[in-house]
Amino acid sequence: MNKKVAFVIVTLLISVSLSGCLGRGGKGGQYAPDKSPDDVDGDDYNVLYIGHSFGRKFAELLEDYAHTAGETDHAQYIEFSGGESGSPGLLWDDAQHQANIKAFLDTGEIDVLIMICCSPEFIQTLDTDQAVWNFTDYAVEKNPNIRIGLAMPWKDFPGDYGNASEYATNSTLDLYPYWGNLSDELRADYPGTDVFTFHHGALAYEMREMFEAGDLEGDIQRLQGPKATSLFTDEKGHAGDILVDTGTLIWLHAVHGVDPMDMPEFTQWETDIREIAKAALD
Repeated sequence: MNKKVAFVIVTLLISVSLSGCLGRGGKGGQYAPDKSPDDVDGDDYNVLYIGHSFGRKFAELLEDYAHTAGETDHAQYIEFSGGESGSPGLLWDDAQHQANIKAFLDTGEIDVLIMICCSPEFIQTLDTDQAVWNFTDYAVEKNPNIRIGLAMPWKDFPGDYGNASEYATNSTLDLYPYWGNLSDELRADYPGTDVFTFHHGALAYEMREMFEAGDLEGDIQRLQGPKATSLFTDEKGHAGDILVDTGTLIWLHAVHGVDPMDMPEFTQWETDIREIAKAALD
């Protein structure tokens, strides 16, 4: 797919499909986690997620998953802002969010910084996002050994699409290669820094296809509804429990390299979600 065609597709995708998740219609405001910069301990493996709600649930669970996997020193911190305001560009432009994030980085003890797509600049250009460089530059200056993670979510408003195939068309599956190119450029500019990219959002398309094929029968009853029995919890497309559990396995692999099949079986699900995550990674 050439860049001109991709731009048209992505522009349509953003204007029609991502207006909730990445649009300004999302709920704003700072997420107030239990931990603050004062809690950062140099003996821990400290992971800071900055972003919107299509990443927050995974970040919230990641500490527990990491501890289960034997990464007992993992400590999780979050700076949250809803919708597009949680993109790197608007977090950087917001004085309070920027100050909050810098306060964590100023500790000099942050081991991983995770940002999530997509800033308005990236949507417009498909190859630049100055705020990602701004945050990385500051992070590396204060934490020379920090790792930088770039996450890609899924397309929201899944109910607007008649089936899994329609939902996956003109989606973040098309956007992700450009996100990968951006990460390659970031890596080239910071050759001593580990920059990694991951697409937990890909699970939403795969698991919707499985749901429609009856492969999640016994676990998922509805596309949208109660979080325990639905793939998504609302029209916007926030993740239900099974998508959160599976997606956190992707985050765990991205941050710690843990093979999903090395985790204990999730007995609350009839489906072996470890296999779904493993297949997505493979």
